[in-house]
Amino acid sequence: MSNRVVCREASHAGSWYTASGPQLNAQLEGWLSQVQSTKRPARAIIAPHAGYTYCGSCAAHAYKQVDPSITHKDEFTIIPVLVGALSESKEQEFGKLFSKYLADPSNLFVVSSDFCHWGQRFRYSYYDESQGEIYRSIEHLDKMGMSIIEQLDPVSFSNYLKKYHNTICGRHPIGVLLNAITELQKSGMNMSFSFLNYAQSSQCRSWQDSSVSYAAGALTVH
Repeated sequence: MSNRVVCREASHAGSWYTASGPQLNAQLEGWLSQVQSTKRPARAIIAPHAGYTYCGSCAAHAYKQVDPSITHKDEFTIIPVLVGALSESKEQEFGKLFSKYLADPSNLFVVSSDFCHWGQRFRYSYYDESQGEIYRSIEHLDKMGMSIIEQLDPVSFSNYLKKYHNTICGRHPIGVLLNAITELQKSGMNMSFSFLNYAQSSQCRSWQDSSVSYAAGALTVH
């Protein structure tokens, strides 16, 4: 069996993000330079998928909170975990399983997730007219969910998803993370989560529009 590392071709390069490596690096350095670090390094972060400028800028707010001692090239191991459509009981089960790794300060959990995907192409068009224009309704919807995540409450987050069906693509790994935190809180570990930035790909004003929301946040241990 071959030990050769296989790299996936960057098939979207030059479409919704630049194909220039130096330009991508310059963008990232620019975003990171604009972000203030917290006093405590993050134990876990929620960051959007890389791509658009508003998405990359948002992600930079999360990655800036990572302890520099674990980000040096060749000095850490990446363990990818693919999380499917789990039930609440499975999110709780895997949360307990991962909690011991979350408790270890040498580990960093990175949850990759965008927030609301709104529009006909996403088959999701929730609109609360009391919030004003559509993009304001989307922001209100997202920030309701973000507030619940900051409360570190997996049950309330699950209930929020059942009620509004917000199209948060990383809702299941977020659920696993929240359950892992709950498990550690039982043993007295004090943690807090704060969102650092929020953005939308466009401001929807009509039913023909569409947008994707991005949010970045960090979990710290006190």
